[in-house]
Amino acid sequence: MANDDNRRLDNDMEEINGRADDDSDDERENELPMDEEEGEILADEDNWVNYESGDDDTVVDDENAEQFDVTLPSRHAYLGETQELRGRTVQDENDYVTIPLLHDNNLLMNLVLVPTQTLPMTVFHPLNISMLRNVIDKDRTFGIVHTKYIEGGGSEMAEYGTTAEIYEYQEEEGTGALSIKAKGRQRFKLISTRREMTGLVVAQVKILPEIRMENPFKMMRLQSLDKMVLSPAVEAAKVPHAACLDEVRTPKFWHVRRKNAWLTPWPSWVYNQYDDLLLTRKVIDELKKSTMLQPHLLKVPSDPQELSHWAAINLPLHDSHRLTLLSLNTPTQRLRYILSVLSKCKILSCIHCFGTIASTADIFSMSVEGPQGTFVNPQGYVHEMLTLTKATNLTYYGHPSIEYSWFPGYAWTVASCGRCQNHMGWKFTATKRKLKPQKFYGLTRKSVQARLAEDANEGEMQHVI
Repeated sequence: MANDDNRRLDNDMEEINGRADDDSDDERENELPMDEEEGEILADEDNWVNYESGDDDTVVDDENAEQFDVTLPSRHAYLGETQELRGRTVQDENDYVTIPLLHDNNLLMNLVLVPTQTLPMTVFHPLNISMLRNVIDKDRTFGIVHTKYIEGGGSEMAEYGTTAEIYEYQEEEGTGALSIKAKGRQRFKLISTRREMTGLVVAQVKILPEIRMENPFKMMRLQSLDKMVLSPAVEAAKVPHAACLDEVRTPKFWHVRRKNAWLTPWPSWVYNQYDDLLLTRKVIDELKKSTMLQPHLLKVPSDPQELSHWAAINLPLHDSHRLTLLSLNTPTQRLRYILSVLSKCKILSCIHCFGTIASTADIFSMSVEGPQGTFVNPQGYVHEMLTLTKATNLTYYGHPSIEYSWFPGYAWTVASCGRCQNHMGWKFTATKRKLKPQKFYGLTRKSVQARLAEDANEGEMQHVI
């Protein structure tokens, strides 16, 4: 979402943004960056009907307000009409399979794909288009592996990745580009890779299992107390008590657990730290406490495995955190890891100069899928973007534009760090006075990092578990 002229500010802006505008070079020289305190310069275009001034802090009466449809961003309508594919491809756990890798780090922005994450893409390279066409005709599945650059100009693939399954696609007749919508499906461990004569990278991978820890008191418990924790419906159905202990949470459950723990070497609080359902509740409670998210209005899963993936997708985790989560085979471990990061990292800062940009308390959701979504721009660059109600220390460039907007009804303006001028994301402004919210901010995950509020060494990325 960048203007051609913005590339003069940073030689890397084209890779970061890749969006074009029609402003001339002469106009750009006379244009000053817009600071948050100075207000906005609004576009004078026909589609900005009845937008009278740049004061976007106008209060709109709730009775007359038009609430944004949070289902729109997840549809990725800016990609145009797509053809839906039916069916699912699920590999057996612990199987060794061979899959093609989509290995274009510049366009993917070194993405760490997580299961259930939506991945929209527009592909222009003939090799990638050919590979994806073959994938569509076969089982619709390819692999995504994070690649990091190392000293000396080389690159290194991560040990873990995720399969992606295409569920919609469209071939553009004019440009020959291929647009797809895919979903992250299964985690895998990279065993080996080879490059074919065509240049395509193919990998042998091991599909990783999803292990659910059983109730520790199934085998060692006071069975005479089972009737205290089972509901009348379960008793009437005459289901074996041991089969119900994982799901039932009656008011007397924790009292019975403490008594059962007396039969073991560890107290009950140790078992509570590894209880999936209890960890799920703690994560959701922490989301309510430390962000502006309202879990009951979102698709926040209640299943521990699904929640562990949802949190990895929607929270501003560093790539190293995401890769660690991909390596963990149990939702219990992933939820514990996420809870530690979520409860301790409260500040969002620029990844280059470490200046404070926002607080996790400002995180909210403009999409039914969550506060962080994955989007693709017209040049094919994939961005993971976190939405916030407030952001500070930002500088703005160019006029607001509605072209290829990821949020219908909002215009975007390029935002950079006020200290180091690193590209941070965009400010979105409503094109109608009655549309709520009137403005919000979208920060790219690659440009921000979450850090400890009390961290004295701002430049040091810390693992907090």
